[in-house]
Amino acid sequence: MGFFNIFSKRAPRMEVLSPVQYTVTIQYPSVLEFPMAVSRMKVEDDARTFFQFDRGEVTINGDAASDYLAADLAAQCGQVLYPLQVCVGADGSITQVFNHAAILERWEAQAPRLLEYFTGDEACAYIHATGKVILEEAAVLRVIRQDLFLSCWCNLAMGGSRSAYPLIPFKEPVPCEHDIKCSVNKLTKMIDSIHAEWNFEQDGRLRRIQLTAVCNPIKDTVV
Repeated sequence: MGFFNIFSKRAPRMEVLSPVQYTVTIQYPSVLEFPMAVSRMKVEDDARTFFQFDRGEVTINGDAASDYLAADLAAQCGQVLYPLQVCVGADGSITQVFNHAAILERWEAQAPRLLEYFTGDEACAYIHATGKVILEEAAVLRVIRQDLFLSCWCNLAMGGSRSAYPLIPFKEPVPCEHDIKCSVNKLTKMIDSIHAEWNFEQDGRLRRIQLTAVCNPIKDTVV
């Protein structure tokens, strides 16, 4: 007969509040679009700021990601992260993956299906590499900090003081000119819309990334 440790620490209670639903579009140079639901979270005995992000299906230039083999693989591996619950610092940086255990559990269920669906050495290597990342919370944290939407949204939600963004993933921030505007709901204090543009140089060429996130319907806002 098994028994449990009565002195083990229980997980803190939490509450996920009503979500704000966005349509997110990122253009560089292909156009990625996906729905994203963002909710505030209340965590027992913890005054820090928590949010939950839940991403829907990704499209590329208006087509389902499944129409592109490499993109489909990346999207299905990445979807395991969602719902994603994070702690956000006062400076807008993501400081903790709150539900890492749940992400790891989802990956353990999904990985065999991915290995069965995607064939070839490169696909298998990508899946195994993703698994190694998901094993460690610190590695997952490094990955999600490279997500442009997450970085931008969290920064704006906490006051918008950030100037460096992950325009080239896993590289040092590059000098850029940026124009970022957002509107905030007067009642919920949640972001209603984001319109952002970054211009920078890479490999001797000028590059531009555009990001929009629009809440539908948009309620009374203040800029």
